[in-house]
Amino acid sequence: MTLAARFAVLWVFGLLTLVPYSVYYLFYEAPREQYALFITLPLFWIFGYWGVAGPLIAAVRVRRVFRALEQVRTREQLVGLWNRPETREAAVDAIARENRLPRFLARRVLALMERKLSRR
Repeated sequence: MTLAARFAVLWVFGLLTLVPYSVYYLFYEAPREQYALFITLPLFWIFGYWGVAGPLIAAVRVRRVFRALEQVRTREQLVGLWNRPETREAAVDAIARENRLPRFLARRVLALMERKLSRR
């Protein structure tokens, strides 16, 4: 299971357990001092979770790629590493983030760059 899939499973699990329980507790049992927490918790889980999880996933992907690059010894290993899907996704993420581009444009830029470099 990929890292993004694990985060998605965690989000769905929280959506089905944490959110209903916190809303129930807010409506029926929470004292006035806990209202802010039990209002914020479901709102964050529904709308803010991916704002935190997305950058964490991207950071882990980039770290894995750089770790693999450190271990490359031959040109064949480098080409094999570059052909892995997670390496390409990390490159697309980096291009999109650094240049504030949508991901589909970053994929296009990467394809154009590969085409230009393969001619040499």
